[in-house]
Amino acid sequence: MKKKITIGKGAGIALAVLVGLGVLGAIVGEEEKAPVGGPEVVASPSAEEEAPPEDAPGEAQEDKGPEKAVEEAEEEPQEEEKEDGELPGMAGENLQFAQDSAQATGFYLLDDQDASRLGRLQVMDRNWTVCSQEPGPGTYPVDTKVTFYAVKAGESC
Repeated sequence: MKKKITIGKGAGIALAVLVGLGVLGAIVGEEEKAPVGGPEVVASPSAEEEAPPEDAPGEAQEDKGPEKAVEEAEEEPQEEEKEDGELPGMAGENLQFAQDSAQATGFYLLDDQDASRLGRLQVMDRNWTVCSQEPGPGTYPVDTKVTFYAVKAGESC
């Protein structure tokens, strides 16, 4: 005698939803693969043969167009100048104000530590007072990590 296996309505609905999502994903995936700009234009071989060499000696430089300028810009390594910011001194301020002030001057790589060395986490930053900071006040690249050492409000540094 064979046992009849039944699937509850909830399992059937879940299966239908999964199949529907799979079909929808396949449709969306096909749309992403479709060309957006219409038919692709390919230059004829004769046009390439007639074009003068790019850097022929003794000839005037032609306008290379925006595509060539972008390619050349990508090839040349460019050094990004690191922006400097003025980091204020925050000793004696509440931790939240210190963090907000550092971010206002461009410093976003921030850390905070328990100055009492008990390893407590600063959950409510407004309830902590900054004792010191690394680096100290001054001008630094804005990608410098700033660490505030703080104690709970009312505790001494």
